[in-house]
Amino acid sequence: MILTCSSCSTRYSIDPSTIGPEGRAVKCAKCGHKWREFPPEDMPKKVAAESAPDKPVASTPDTPPDQGMSIEQMTATQAGAAVNGNSGRKRRWIAWLLLLLVVVVLVCGAYFGRNYVVQIWPGSSTAYQYLQIDVETQNLLGLEIHDLKTKSVMQNGVTTLTVSGVIKNVTESPQPVPRIKIALMDEGGQSVYSWTTATEDPEVPPWGQIEFSSSMNQPPDEAKNVKVDLIDPEN
Repeated sequence: MILTCSSCSTRYSIDPSTIGPEGRAVKCAKCGHKWREFPPEDMPKKVAAESAPDKPVASTPDTPPDQGMSIEQMTATQAGAAVNGNSGRKRRWIAWLLLLLVVVVLVCGAYFGRNYVVQIWPGSSTAYQYLQIDVETQNLLGLEIHDLKTKSVMQNGVTTLTVSGVIKNVTESPQPVPRIKIALMDEGGQSVYSWTTATEDPEVPPWGQIEFSSSMNQPPDEAKNVKVDLIDPEN
């Protein structure tokens, strides 16, 4: 709401709620002129609730006469509310900045201290490798076998067992492919037959993978499971 002094034409911006429904005596802060200001006509008015006829109406003490309020006091109330709103928004921004700082610190610590994290939590190496971040693990070859499958086919009275899978490179450097050992295991976990094979690809590209497949005829009847390992060339 804008107040204009009729004496010196100084204009003030105030909160209309500070005037009250009955008006208020105000004083110009510049020339000292006093007048009574009334609320704008379009300002919502409070409706007094009707008291029940069987209940006495509580008496209220006489209110002191209107001593008037300077425009400086009225504008100070409005400025104080604005300051409180700004301070609340500032606190929220500070809280978000602190949260962002904590996230950045955790991410940087997890990246630059990844080898230490893997030492105390070996299972985290899978997450790092999924994000294609190289870490030091006990896997000296830098290769892993995934998606192992077996398929048994009988043709002309001969059973053929085919073992296939994927060799993945979990490092950021190309890795040579060693020979592959395939073992057939009985129900007790003992090897009943094994053989070695190789792939046509000499190496696996960084974070890449290659497929392998090998077959044998007439596997032993006691063979129930298959185990596949990569043979370390240094052993």
